[in-house]
Amino acid sequence: MTGRFFLVAPPLLIIAASVFAQAAVSSSTHPQESPVPQISPTPPQNEGTAPRIPAIEELDQAFKQSSLGKAADEARLHAQWRELSNRIINDRDLVDARANAGKATTDLEKRRRLRAYYTMFYDRMRTQAASQELKSYIDTHKTQHLGLLAQNRVRPSPAPAAAPAATTSPKRIVRPPEPPLPQ
Repeated sequence: MTGRFFLVAPPLLIIAASVFAQAAVSSSTHPQESPVPQISPTPPQNEGTAPRIPAIEELDQAFKQSSLGKAADEARLHAQWRELSNRIINDRDLVDARANAGKATTDLEKRRRLRAYYTMFYDRMRTQAASQELKSYIDTHKTQHLGLLAQNRVRPSPAPAAAPAATTSPKRIVRPPEPPLPQ
């Protein structure tokens, strides 16, 4: 039985190989033509309402007003503040006021003179500021500098006018006597 198999198997292999070869040759010499896809233009939805394209001036204004973020705005304002400060700081009367504050003999007098110096310095910067945004930034710095001069723990700064006190006497706090120490 095995002898017969070997006699039949080679012709089958030859037939199978020739069928595959013919299929390969016929597909390469006569390729199947694929249909060309037909692309039809899409019908316009609504031609009457074309998008409005803004003018160049409008685009310029939009980009000038847009913010790059809080940090970028802060950096830009600080650079403008620094430029203005460098321009003003060497004015003769400001230099004299700063030197005068350094010559004060007491701490209270020095704080008063520095308060006058910072007020004069920041008021002058505010008058030369170009934008309202820069003016508010300058006001913030002025408030911070003047706040550093107030030493409420050493000597309280004057508080805003308070309402007149009533004629009632202040309540006296009664404390219980302390217990005796152990002996």
